[in-house]
Amino acid sequence: MAILKRSKKIVKISGLLLIRQAWGLLCNLYLLTYQPFLTLRTIRAHHDRSQVILLAMTAISPAAAYLAARAVLDILWYGQWQYNVGAVFVLTALIEIGILGYLGYWTLEVIRKNHKDQFREE
Repeated sequence: MAILKRSKKIVKISGLLLIRQAWGLLCNLYLLTYQPFLTLRTIRAHHDRSQVILLAMTAISPAAAYLAARAVLDILWYGQWQYNVGAVFVLTALIEIGILGYLGYWTLEVIRKNHKDQFREE
């Protein structure tokens, strides 16, 4: 009985943490569209490593999803990995270059300007 109560409590706390992190991620993704410098500066000033990891995973997820789908479908359809690439690969690569370039540029701007000592949250 005690184990059941503990597991319910763990599930409840895990659910609340999941909701909090997901909400933070969605807010950060939204804010990155029109205030990238301030958003990245805030994340850096708060030393929020979980949001940095979530943003990085969100940035590389199109390529990871493509590679996983490609690996499974090539083996199912052809019986082996196909080395020739097509238009979907080029599109995925362009999306990745765009996302990583955008995040990389603004991250370097935040690091270069380093206004961490002037950071004030209102």
